[in-house]
Amino acid sequence: MEPTTAAGPDGVPGLRIDLLRRAVGLYLGRAYPSGEVPEAARRRLDWREDVPPPELLERPPFERAGKAAGPSSRVYALRLGNHRYPHMKLQIQPWPNAAGFMLSVNTHDQVAGVALSEADAQAFRDLQAENQRIKEEIEQTWDENGLPTFHRYLRDYIESRQGSGMKEG
Repeated sequence: MEPTTAAGPDGVPGLRIDLLRRAVGLYLGRAYPSGEVPEAARRRLDWREDVPPPELLERPPFERAGKAAGPSSRVYALRLGNHRYPHMKLQIQPWPNAAGFMLSVNTHDQVAGVALSEADAQAFRDLQAENQRIKEEIEQTWDENGLPTFHRYLRDYIESRQGSGMKEG
């Protein structure tokens, strides 16, 4: 389900630094269950408090992950990794929900055209399965904590359609 409205002039309306820090804290708690977050990931969390979110997202350590042009199609990513894989990312994108944005996790482990030995291929599939498990756990935790996720959006959308008289004749 794609967003049906523009996100507004600043790209991600409703995003506040406190919400972003809360999402990051929940992410790190699931991605690094031992509590030992690598220095590279910790450095990416050193943000100036006086920078508004729209400006913060447009500069390092945030990356532009969306390929389409225009503020309503931008996807911003923060590479935080997990305990086994340093490239997993927290993503923020404009979305037509009450928050004005949606959070997601990009496992960043989909590789095409790489020839691997059978042993390496199995190890890579195991890594992908662990990344997927962590992704689902993080997004579920965000949802349980009231942060905007696709599952929350989908539930709200279905509930709104059920309550708006979508009855057959």
